[in-house]
Amino acid sequence: MTKKKKVGKWIALAVVLAIALAGVLFLKQYYDLRYAPDDDFYTVVPLDYDITPYNDEQGGRLKDYSLTGYNAEGEAKDLVFTVFVDAHGADLYPPGTYLKVSVSKQMVLNCRALDVANVPAGALERIQASFVPSAATTLSEYAAERTQQLSVKNKPSLQVSCTVSGTTLVYTYEYTADMQAIAESDAFLLDPVYVSQFRTDKQAFDELTAIVLEVRLDDGTIIFSQKYNTRVEFTYELQ
Repeated sequence: MTKKKKVGKWIALAVVLAIALAGVLFLKQYYDLRYAPDDDFYTVVPLDYDITPYNDEQGGRLKDYSLTGYNAEGEAKDLVFTVFVDAHGADLYPPGTYLKVSVSKQMVLNCRALDVANVPAGALERIQASFVPSAATTLSEYAAERTQQLSVKNKPSLQVSCTVSGTTLVYTYEYTADMQAIAESDAFLLDPVYVSQFRTDKQAFDELTAIVLEVRLDDGTIIFSQKYNTRVEFTYELQ
């Protein structure tokens, strides 16, 4: 083999190696941007957030979330992600749920619910500052305000309201009689939400002693009835 051919061979090999190295670096950069954990952000699903899932073309049930989250230093980030919902809606994040969302440089990697006590102070301060304060001066005004906020959930088969009974707020979800299965499923989802809701309402009105969540049908059937105060006791009334 001539010297010239040997040089050409080494040049060709160097080119191949350079291309291979560039490919490896590109793939690493692509992986790091899309899949390498970059930061954790914390958020809460608003109490008036619609969590109704939709069906995709393959027949699956999905729910898209678009929320603003904050990291431990209080820096904000728009968080957009989709969850796959099972037949009982168990994979949904109900209103009032605090979330820890792990992200890469380009996308949401995973999300999980957590207790508010585990939210870093810097993030929690920003989350709570984003809450719109109530303008109500009486419990009746506050109940009317909550009814208006919850009206986004209303549909022909469901009416949501908040009323006052003494120093107790009563949240009522009334479904048409043909929606009993949905009402029972929603009661399961709403129950943990209203544990947190009591704390929110208590901050707005200190004289509040309890809240009641009632899920019922328009024929008078009580699907679920629960009273929440400083001590939560579960009393299911399935008919």
